[in-house]
Amino acid sequence: AKEITPIEFGEKEGFYYMFHENGLVAVTGEYRFGQKVGNWIEYYPTGKRKKLVAYSKEPFDKEVTPYVKTEWNEKGREIYRNNKMVK
Repeated sequence: AKEITPIEFGEKEGFYYMFHENGLVAVTGEYRFGQKVGNWIEYYPTGKRKKLVAYSKEPFDKEVTPYVKTEWNEKGREIYRNNKMVK
């Protein structure tokens, strides 16, 4: 897998991308001051969304623990949302 990691003044800063072997995006997210912030999205090799992980909106915010916000199966159906299994 290939990665594009944004570096500014020696810190990870900006939008991060990881790609599957087939060239489609595997993971996207944002770094601020070397910390993951906001929503990070993982994708299946088909290009469909797999998982959305929510990080704090501000770097170094120890109050917020990263958590899985939503998860989808390979057909694109939502199977998990905010700590609840979707029926």
